[in-house]
Amino acid sequence: MHKPERMGTEPILKLIVIFALPSIAGMLANALYNIVDRIFVGLAVGPDGLAAISLCFSFMIFNMAVCLLFGVGASPLMSIALGENDRQRAERVLGTTATSVFVAACSIALFSSWNLDFVLKLSGASETLLEPAREYLRIILWGVPFSGVAFTLNFCIRAEGRPAFAMGTQMLGAFSNILLDAVFILYMDMGIAGAAWGTVISQGIAAAWVVSFYFRRLGVLHFSAKNLVPQLSLLKQTLPLGLSSFLMEVSFTLFFILFNRALVLYGGDLAVSAMGAFMGWDSLLFMPVIGIGEAVQTLFAYNYGARLMQRILQILKYALILASTYFLCSASSVYLWAEKMMRLFTDDAELLKIASAGARISYAGVLFVGVGLIGISFFQGLGKAKICLFLNLARQVLFLIPAIWYLPKIWGLLGVWYCFPAMDIGGGTLAVYFLLREYKRLALDGLENRTASLC
Repeated sequence: MHKPERMGTEPILKLIVIFALPSIAGMLANALYNIVDRIFVGLAVGPDGLAAISLCFSFMIFNMAVCLLFGVGASPLMSIALGENDRQRAERVLGTTATSVFVAACSIALFSSWNLDFVLKLSGASETLLEPAREYLRIILWGVPFSGVAFTLNFCIRAEGRPAFAMGTQMLGAFSNILLDAVFILYMDMGIAGAAWGTVISQGIAAAWVVSFYFRRLGVLHFSAKNLVPQLSLLKQTLPLGLSSFLMEVSFTLFFILFNRALVLYGGDLAVSAMGAFMGWDSLLFMPVIGIGEAVQTLFAYNYGARLMQRILQILKYALILASTYFLCSASSVYLWAEKMMRLFTDDAELLKIASAGARISYAGVLFVGVGLIGISFFQGLGKAKICLFLNLARQVLFLIPAIWYLPKIWGLLGVWYCFPAMDIGGGTLAVYFLLREYKRLALDGLENRTASLC
């Protein structure tokens, strides 16, 4: 898949498989960053260590949000430019994105290191959990610039039709993390600090791998000194496209802050530990559909730039079918084997009970998530930033905030977990409405294009 123009000519299902499988594999590998740390810490350190990592998860989501702001915003512009055979413009977007995300990541790391306790207490850390969480996050901050570069430039690599290399970045980082965690925690007995250092070093390895793609000139786009100087005009175009994904993750940060506080209030530190166990599996079960969304977003963008409307609609149909089928299977797995799944992180009976019940409730509305995620990728690929922004804000604010405010008051600790299906069902329903409306418009444009070509 070295030639971007194949995105507009290859059979659609074949293209989706070519792009989606590496993306899914990469996302699964990326999810191992979370699950491996939680497995080693949960079994070697105990519930307090698991809770400490869970408290740092809000910060990690915010860091990912900044990467998405630049990466998701740059990707469709680069693919559209390549679809229009404008390689110089695509390289300007690449250079601006690379420099901007590095500066932003360094700024986040510095600010957080100066305000460590504030960040953790904001996430709901109790006095018991503050010290292990502080130990973990202080080390994790060293890897923020590495993870920012690796995560963001992976979007750029995928935008020019190289999903396999992007997958390699995520798999290299994930398997390095597994190896390093085993060495630092099991053999060197470094505990939660070992998990943090394993993550940081693996992020550095992934960043070096990504940068080597451009220095070895493996793609059609290259770095140049003049393009590495950020251009404000390009940032004004990329940032609005990435804003919806950024706000979605930021609202997730807010959600987990409120969620952790509610867990502490209604279930204590053990409930926070249960959240840590659940999020380990959730990232593994959730990421593949995000991988499908990232893969088809590139196809949407390229074919939209080439004005191939019927191909866009076919890609949308296949993506929705794949996402819905996958979530049906993952939800079934959670309902059937929740206790066995949570045993991977702990053997504490009370913790297993809380985590298993929470997992089943959280996946009650997961079938709606596939429509929402593919819908957002669809509108991002078409460059429709305002619709993406509305869908994300509606999902996180319109449905989530009222749920987390009222449901725990009715059902206590279980009400905290019910916030997930409330958000999923509401956001998915809105996405259906906007997808149907845009589907009709593109179908009409495609018909007009065919009529014009016949004339």
